[in-house]
Amino acid sequence: MKVLIISDIHGNYEDLKKVIKENSFDKLIVLGDLFNYGFYSNDLKDNNIINLLQIYKDKLILIKGNCDYYINYEDLGLFAHDLITIPLNNHNVTLTHGNKYSKGFLPEYHGDIFMQGHTHVPMLLKENGITYVNPGSIGKPRGGSNKSYAIFDDDKITIKTIDNDIIKEMKV
Repeated sequence: MKVLIISDIHGNYEDLKKVIKENSFDKLIVLGDLFNYGFYSNDLKDNNIINLLQIYKDKLILIKGNCDYYINYEDLGLFAHDLITIPLNNHNVTLTHGNKYSKGFLPEYHGDIFMQGHTHVPMLLKENGITYVNPGSIGKPRGGSNKSYAIFDDDKITIKTIDNDIIKEMKV
């Protein structure tokens, strides 16, 4: 199963659309912060980002980020989790935004792969039997990084720039 993982869009519809259109995928994971602070559900009734994600809602797993605090995604036809562990490609994968749980502050139960956003910096590393993944940010990269996303395809995770240059790759 090919999984597209994105995070920290912060309203950047054009680059979100580009990444979604240029990648085939069976599952789409969004690790939060679709928008900047201050948006409410009523502000987003006819928003391009929401409309695009609704097209893929049967493939979508949406995580609520710290900037999404006031948004009720159910009002917009979507459902957002805070923290969830799911089976993917023969692994238990924990998904969260990263503002509550992160590499240094794991929840009591977590999978062998831990995916988070929030820092806007791509990360892919294995430590103590856990693979940590942060796809970086499509909207506002930090720390000298480029706009980026991740692909989890069977037994390999790849982090790429939005121009499809490989940043890092790892077998899991």
